[in-house]
Amino acid sequence: MYNIGRGNLLTYRHRFTISKGVLFLALMLLALIARGQAEQDQTNSIDSYLTAIDNLEAEHSAYSSQLSDLYMGLGESYALSKEYSDALVAFQRGMQIERVNFGLHSLSQAPYLTSIADTESKLGNQDKSLKALNQIYQISVKSYGATDKRMVPVINSLIDWHMNIYHQQRPKVGYSNLVMSEKLANEMHAILDGTTSLENVDGPAHYRRIADLHYVIADHITKHGEPRESGFTVSTGSDSIRRSEARTSYRHFHRGKAALEKVVQTTIEQSNSVALDKANAIADLGDWYLLFGQKLTAIKTYQLAEEMLVSDENPESARESLFGTPKIIDFGIKKKAQESTGSENQSVTVQVSMLISEGGVASGFYLTNESESEALSDNEMKWLKKHFRNKRFRPRIVERQAQESAHTVNYERLTVGVED
Repeated sequence: MYNIGRGNLLTYRHRFTISKGVLFLALMLLALIARGQAEQDQTNSIDSYLTAIDNLEAEHSAYSSQLSDLYMGLGESYALSKEYSDALVAFQRGMQIERVNFGLHSLSQAPYLTSIADTESKLGNQDKSLKALNQIYQISVKSYGATDKRMVPVINSLIDWHMNIYHQQRPKVGYSNLVMSEKLANEMHAILDGTTSLENVDGPAHYRRIADLHYVIADHITKHGEPRESGFTVSTGSDSIRRSEARTSYRHFHRGKAALEKVVQTTIEQSNSVALDKANAIADLGDWYLLFGQKLTAIKTYQLAEEMLVSDENPESARESLFGTPKIIDFGIKKKAQESTGSENQSVTVQVSMLISEGGVASGFYLTNESESEALSDNEMKWLKKHFRNKRFRPRIVERQAQESAHTVNYERLTVGVED
């Protein structure tokens, strides 16, 4: 066997280390060059907009209707460069021009108000961000009417804002955003019931969103209780508070159930929906019952979903996809993805096996591959167990009955700064 020798080996390692260092520096240099080029392109874009604005103002006037589009482009360029204060000024100027040309309550200013709301939020001015969104709501009401179906996307944007802020706050602070979201969802539900036919293709998604919101509120009350100052709780004493919270949670169960029943109705009425689509909507309603502890009703609902699959082209395959293995029940409105912060945290994916009960509760966790047992620390393993214990699964259904079954999933989480 060839013996490289201790001295030669050290020299080789030293050269290899230098080579890796040179390669790393080269990659960093390329990244910096690319970043610098992008920043230069953005600067050129900003300069181009400023020049175009100056020329148009000189040729026409400071309130030419053509200027508003240029200010929108300028604001977007500033925002891409993270110059949010300058972006805000540009968006506000564009909105002002729209108002001068088309009226104080013109709908044409809505895109500018939306950009203002986003920019104020990035600057940390959440009150001003909400004010801009409320202005969109008010001008939309004046243009369409409060019960017009065109109000639905406006209401949805407000719900998005409140939910994003809720996820950024401590639970007790964020509860006020849930209260406002609920009022908006009730408003949207009334509009949908009054203006949207069952055949409308957007109906299922809108009603599902309402159910998702009511789950978030009910889950919040279960985990954190209900603030006394929210206006919902009027009794005193711990027993009275618990009873009040139970009633409030039940109200959200009932409203979410009503929304999911509408999902089922509208899905069934869709001209292009197939048996699996209809069965899936019914199974989601069964999931809702299971989440709120109504196991027998959930099983009966799952059975109805199975019956719907009789007309499917391949009923056995469809049954397997819906009920062949346990599935995590997923309701709620997720937090918006945040911009990357360049964190050095690394993720690790492991296979986790567990036992899912007839009621959809997970237990008996272990890593499928022994070689992966060192990939997670004891603390991370505790988080893993907590993560799945907090979930509820749609159980495996065999011959119309829920069955206890083993289940294996891939699980990914950060190995540094574990948090749930």
